[in-house]
Amino acid sequence: MSSCPSLRRFAAAIPLILACPLARADAPATPNWQVAGDEAAQTLSHYIQVDTVNPAGHEDRAVAFLGDILDKEGIPWTSYPFEVGRSSLVARLKATGTPTEPPLCLLSHTDVVPSEPKFWPADKGPLSGVISDGYVWGRGALDMKGMGVLELESMIQLKRLNVPLHRDVILLAVGDEEVDSGGVRELVKDHWADIGCSQSVNEGGLGLENLLFKGQTLYGISVAEKGIAWVKMTATGPAGHGSRPDPIQAPHVLARAAYALEQYKPDIHWHWSLMELFHNVSRTQTGLTRFVLSNPGLTKLALRGRFTHDPATRAVLINTINLTNFSGGTSPNVVPTEASATLDCRLLPGTTPDDMLATLRALVPDPAIRFELLQGRNSNESPTQDSLYQALAKYAVLDGAGNQRKNAVAGPVLSVGFTDSLILRPVGVHAYGFVPFEVTLDEAGTMHGNGERVSVANIRNGLRILYSAVKEVSAL
Repeated sequence: MSSCPSLRRFAAAIPLILACPLARADAPATPNWQVAGDEAAQTLSHYIQVDTVNPAGHEDRAVAFLGDILDKEGIPWTSYPFEVGRSSLVARLKATGTPTEPPLCLLSHTDVVPSEPKFWPADKGPLSGVISDGYVWGRGALDMKGMGVLELESMIQLKRLNVPLHRDVILLAVGDEEVDSGGVRELVKDHWADIGCSQSVNEGGLGLENLLFKGQTLYGISVAEKGIAWVKMTATGPAGHGSRPDPIQAPHVLARAAYALEQYKPDIHWHWSLMELFHNVSRTQTGLTRFVLSNPGLTKLALRGRFTHDPATRAVLINTINLTNFSGGTSPNVVPTEASATLDCRLLPGTTPDDMLATLRALVPDPAIRFELLQGRNSNESPTQDSLYQALAKYAVLDGAGNQRKNAVAGPVLSVGFTDSLILRPVGVHAYGFVPFEVTLDEAGTMHGNGERVSVANIRNGLRILYSAVKEVSAL
């Protein structure tokens, strides 16, 4: 019997069979959310301490940090440099067998914006990553190292639990989103044939408490983003001594142009996502409120005043022109030949950067003013009839026991800011922006501001939401 080759092969395979994780009958079906969430909170704490402030970025540091974690978990990854000291990371969990669908991409950016440490709590600085008062503090907690850690931990849990997949799940941690999207643009330009995801989840909407109704949390899922036209407006005039004012000097010309732009009265447009969101909210209401919100015409009539008077909501309805800085002279007593201002214009779907340039020239026809397009991108959008969108919307409003929360609503939104999703949609990706944290308006305001933080409870719950949605659209 011992000479039988088939028996020898079987005997040799026994150690492998016994060691195979898939054979474990006691493998948990889902993660322990508190344990996994606390692990994610610790990871975020250390991740925030990795200095990737952009400029200059130094995203190689983030790639090394994330890569070390992935190595320990046995998840393969590759670094893709796009500038000296700057790179993006791509990690992949392969499908079990032959994939039946293109990959799902979990997208985040590793760079963070600058901050003003003197305006932060003394013991909770921008790069501290300290866990205190139930929060993880630091730049990137919300934008967007926090979401990046949820994506990383979701991938880790899929791997640890040996979840069989019908598609690859790819982690994209890219650099330079905050300035020029250099990381994702390089991946799309040179490596997309190897990545090729059909769906992605990225930063975007949040769960906002008490936004429309007291006691209700509204989870916005970004399905569309406004385009951009970053424009330099330059005035030209005779140089001279500061003691002799002249209205044709460049600073005076620029001031009049800036005033003219203040008079801009754009048309109002109600994007389809806003109407769908209100319809979803209507189903949680009763009586007249339900009737109004379920009727697009009545909704617009009822909410027009409220939305147009608040700058945050007004920006969803119009093309915006925002003067963000001035530059020019270097001395108080010298009038420069040129003085400039930078304009950040955000564009609704249907308005191109060239359209906005034409609008600017119509508002300021002065021949002493010229406009230069620094960067322009068209708006784009993804459908709600999509399995990933529907999974995100589904799990956002379920509690830990899988029951519908009566005080939570999810729906599509048009994002007034832009993200790297703007780069992915033109190559065929259904891209959605959703950070599954439930925050107050004050907490949301700390993004790019002072005292940025996210609660450990949010990390635990957000991980449950994201992992569940990823598993639903990727597991066999």
